[in-house]
Amino acid sequence: MLLWACGSSTRNQGAQFNRPVLYNPTSSAFNPKIGVYHVSENETQLLIMLDTNELLVSEANPERIPKSDIKIRYELYDCTDIANNKLVSDSATFINSVEIRRQQRIIVFPITISAEQGRRYLLLVQTTDLLRRNTIRQFLTVNKTSVYSGQNFRLTALNGSPKLENTVTENEIFRIEYRRRPIDKLFIKYKNEVQPFATAPTALSAADKLEFKPDSIWEQAYSPNINFMFPDEGIYLVQTDTTQSEGLLLMNFGPSFPLENRTSQMVLPIQYLLTDAEFQRLTREGNETPKMMMDNFWLSATGSTDRARMLIRVFYTRMSYANRYFTDFKEGWKTDRGMIYMIYGLPNNINKGSDTEIWEYTRRQQANPLTFTFERQPSDYTENYFVLQRGDAQPTFWRQAVESWRRGRVFNINDLD
Repeated sequence: MLLWACGSSTRNQGAQFNRPVLYNPTSSAFNPKIGVYHVSENETQLLIMLDTNELLVSEANPERIPKSDIKIRYELYDCTDIANNKLVSDSATFINSVEIRRQQRIIVFPITISAEQGRRYLLLVQTTDLLRRNTIRQFLTVNKTSVYSGQNFRLTALNGSPKLENTVTENEIFRIEYRRRPIDKLFIKYKNEVQPFATAPTALSAADKLEFKPDSIWEQAYSPNINFMFPDEGIYLVQTDTTQSEGLLLMNFGPSFPLENRTSQMVLPIQYLLTDAEFQRLTREGNETPKMMMDNFWLSATGSTDRARMLIRVFYTRMSYANRYFTDFKEGWKTDRGMIYMIYGLPNNINKGSDTEIWEYTRRQQANPLTFTFERQPSDYTENYFVLQRGDAQPTFWRQAVESWRRGRVFNINDLD
């Protein structure tokens, strides 16, 4: 179940949608990508990109050609003021019968929505594969309070398709378009620094947020037809004006992100299951390779190769999903939401607001669910920066959850009964 409200108040639950929770890609046969690009003071372009391999295609039409029927509905809620927290600012529904050509992998639906400069919105996008009768709902913050922020830039892949994620790989070529005001150059700042992973829920404070102090800065003459490559791993900030702190943040987290197949990186999330001293010993002892460290940890936890493989599959699948959904200015598994997702798994319910997410893990024969509240923090670089509220009276059972993994069992909330 997904509970949704536009306002930041946790008491205002708004409309209810009896659908699978947000962060479960297996709940739908298809997984659209969505993004927004601010075109002018009053217009924003919503981009919806679908993989044709995920759509049901039929030739049962008068033309007898392969087609897929797609329905798109969006609702834009003005969240600038508390008084307007239920105001639908703009909405529309589109039904498209799309011819699927041979070798065509991507379909893009560009939709112009009315969004005023100086305001913040929460956008609900509902995409339906009508032949399969499968709907997926997605949310996106639309922030038009600045002409310098990342949503004012449009990224395009070399094949002309929009690029809707803010991560790049070493060999990826893309273009950057900016139309909010006349410019003749872009400024690119680069920072190569490993960001800290989330602190446990039992800690008093969250990990430090990004302080962008670049290692290097360079200028690039602006043209929407210039090709860019950011081959080095790290964080890149693209700006039109260096007197402003905001810009387009692009991140290179390695060749396979959001998946991770480098054991040197896969060993790092094990930190959530160990004390600092234990992890230091694990990475210090002998001349073991990262793969040997990882294998030895999971084998010692389970005592069985088969069970170790099962735990590894679950743990690192969650890691890739966390990277997909929760990446802000660092890898998703390092964020507060990513940490809870990896250790506790998918929540049963989510109360989604413009500035809050409340995750609930329900337990058998227990009236009160285990609850985690995340609050969106102001950021010059991302709309996806949420921090866990710490110090709540309700216990998080963090130690029990970690101990379950250490004993070779995927943690289940009902184990606490």
